[in-house]
Amino acid sequence: MTSSTRVAAALSHEAPDRTPLFEIFQPYHPIHWDICGRTVATDNAMAWDALADGIAWEELLQAHVKAEFAVCKYFGLDMVRLNGPPGRNEPRPRKTGKATWTLGGHKYHLNPRTKLVELANPGAAAADSHKATEDEYRRELEAPEPPLAEGPARQDAFLAGVQRLAKADGLDWVYMGEIGAGTGVAFYPPFMYIWMLEEPELVHRWIERRKRRAFAGTRQSIEAGCTVVAIGGDCSCDKGPFISPALYRRFILPVMQEHVALIHSLGAKAVYTADGNHWAIKSEFFFESGIDGYKEVDKAAGMTWPRLIAEGVADRICIIGNLDARHTLCLGSPDDVRREVVECLGYGRSSPGGHILHASHSVHEDVKVENYRAAVAAYREYFGLGKLPG
Repeated sequence: MTSSTRVAAALSHEAPDRTPLFEIFQPYHPIHWDICGRTVATDNAMAWDALADGIAWEELLQAHVKAEFAVCKYFGLDMVRLNGPPGRNEPRPRKTGKATWTLGGHKYHLNPRTKLVELANPGAAAADSHKATEDEYRRELEAPEPPLAEGPARQDAFLAGVQRLAKADGLDWVYMGEIGAGTGVAFYPPFMYIWMLEEPELVHRWIERRKRRAFAGTRQSIEAGCTVVAIGGDCSCDKGPFISPALYRRFILPVMQEHVALIHSLGAKAVYTADGNHWAIKSEFFFESGIDGYKEVDKAAGMTWPRLIAEGVADRICIIGNLDARHTLCLGSPDDVRREVVECLGYGRSSPGGHILHASHSVHEDVKVENYRAAVAAYREYFGLGKLPG
């Protein structure tokens, strides 16, 4: 099988020759450095310095194309979800010190532990309550809706660049787009939860606007070559959904069903991406939504293989996971990781719904480089693929 037929089989609930491998690498994670070197696409401080110095967007684009292609090829992925550079016209930072910058009126600095540039005062600057007020949301809904953007999406040039490199190297990757349609309730400002109870028509109007743009973006993404689209967004925490099952059914499920139907009509597969504990909305989330796969399978929140099997989810849905990216990949040893990979593959190979191996979220800033390398090494050993290069 090729990567594309392997992934297609898993998402169609058929048995491929081996479990497909998928991963999302957080931009600027140190895992890139031994593979790609430290560049404006792999080192966050270098990137911010370059942006402040006026680097041409085309140069930044090519650096990201090369880096993301290289890391996905190195680990032998079958399916990829790419990040890409900042937008061509996004505001640029101003350098204020050796490892400090300002952007949008806020101060940023380099975190010495994660090697990522972050807000110096995240509590004040990044809180949802500081991003927009209820009055601003109301005014937005009263104003005429801006026209949908025409022409290629911002990421098209980046995606096309990676696709060219992969094709030239004989790699038959599956590309995943990721597009939410206003259904990630975990990110709603607090007043929108009150609207659900007291002014539900405002929530419907707000979602409808997001949905129109998301559906246009979905069409563009599939036309650009993404045959899998991740949708939905976070709707639960460790203790359960952020809204009641009744409210989920009223506001969120119809949009999910419509989004899935659109994706299927365009010949692609739909994947629900949401971490947290979804058992209180099991029927709506897994079965009534119509999804083909489930990503960000949050083992630490109770979305474990044994329960996914016992509840019938793993019989009907392709599980894209379930390596623990909260504990094992961050705090465990390489041996702990290897044991979990073997266990995970065993569950997946025996589950009729299909399985694609993936961390429970991504290779984020707290995932140890040696642990993710151990995960892929164990996967390759399990299927007799030989060792990683180097």
